[in-house]
Amino acid sequence: MLEKAQDPRYATISRPAPHAIDLLGKMMEERPQPIVAEVGVGVGATSAELCRRLDGAGQIHFFDYGERITDLLADLQGLGFSNIHGHANSRRFLDSYAWTLGKLVLERRAANAGNAAMFDFIFFDGAHAYHHDASSTVLLKELLRPGGVLLMDDYDWSFAKSPTMRQNSNPPLEKLFTDEQIETCHVKFICDLFLDNDPAYQRLDIGYTPPHEHRRAYRKAG
Repeated sequence: MLEKAQDPRYATISRPAPHAIDLLGKMMEERPQPIVAEVGVGVGATSAELCRRLDGAGQIHFFDYGERITDLLADLQGLGFSNIHGHANSRRFLDSYAWTLGKLVLERRAANAGNAAMFDFIFFDGAHAYHHDASSTVLLKELLRPGGVLLMDDYDWSFAKSPTMRQNSNPPLEKLFTDEQIETCHVKFICDLFLDNDPAYQRLDIGYTPPHEHRRAYRKAG
């Protein structure tokens, strides 16, 4: 998988997300053995850099389609990383990491007297679609430990802004979403709903100047 980062077709996702690497580094100053999650791995550019930043410390968990997880873990193991865990979902139309995260929350609650929290840092770079990411955000909030950080990617992205989605969606976007849903930035919508007004979550300054904001980060109280 990692070789795709050199393919021009994947140019927009071929570089590590700098905010994810920076925030993990700051978290490691507080918690040298963090448990990390990346939801949506793309071509693995950020995944590999997160592993390098951990340098064998703690654990990192990846959530994505089954074949992506298989290829990514093989590549990372080939680079010498062993503190890696994969959580796969199928490509069935309405299956996604949201289902996988739901099962994980139930497993964690059962094993820890109702407490599902396990992650110190989460980088959420998923489908950017409300029907997958709204429930996933609620679940990730429960999986985040007190004092942990959640980084939401593509805060300003919409289907309307993506020529790839507009041209290649199958079925066409117009059969899946209303015009309003196509124009709306779903990650921003989700942040407005579930994070910005939650007193348990403090928004972190990661260097953006309004109105330009591509990622948004939050720290959980405690």
